[in-house]
Amino acid sequence: MPRSLQGAVVVVVGGSSGMGLATGRAAHAAGADVVLVARDADRLATARDELGGSTRARAVDAADDVAVESLFDELGAVDHVVSFTGNQPLGSVGDTTYELYRAALDARVWAARNLCASGAPRMAEGGSFTFCSGVSAWRPRPQRAAGAAATAGLESFARGMAVELAPIRVNTICPGAFDTPVLDRAFGERKEEALRSYLSTLPLGRLGQPDELAHAAIFLMTNSYVTGTVLHVDGGSLLI
Repeated sequence: MPRSLQGAVVVVVGGSSGMGLATGRAAHAAGADVVLVARDADRLATARDELGGSTRARAVDAADDVAVESLFDELGAVDHVVSFTGNQPLGSVGDTTYELYRAALDARVWAARNLCASGAPRMAEGGSFTFCSGVSAWRPRPQRAAGAAATAGLESFARGMAVELAPIRVNTICPGAFDTPVLDRAFGERKEEALRSYLSTLPLGRLGQPDELAHAAIFLMTNSYVTGTVLHVDGGSLLI
């Protein structure tokens, strides 16, 4: 039987918008005590007000190990951590600097390390970590090698943690293109035009909706026999 989230403490990192906020909303609807974590305090406050109830919000950079440790000191016992941190630097191999690579790896792999190192000691058996990678781990694009390395590294790290932290479960969601504020900021009013060609080749022919990603995150939190896996929620993008 799936585990219930009723009364569980669910920490959603990157929870102020998009897929993270949708996951927080779904966990809240399932009865969880949700803690939204992100860097922007103003956006966090708006997200917390939207969820309402006992929802808590904390402005923390997950790549800051000291800040993450302080966060979990404050929270005490937690049941599940879901993280949507990451970035995708743009640049050719010759132009991509050490700083850009470090930023990409910090945002995904080092942040995941911090969450596991500080969260696992406060997590009971049956708890879980769920991380978010991306299709670039499997199908890199030109001038996106730093992001591809970070997403692939995150998936490998999660498998390592599934072994090291067992019986705590550790999994990864690999999303395709989702209709989130990230795409809005990237393309603005050109979004529909810019994505038309790509979507025409996609088996499902459309962008994913944040609630569909949240459904996958809830599954990974509540299915007690899934660990060390990568769940692709990509509309079939790896088939093209």
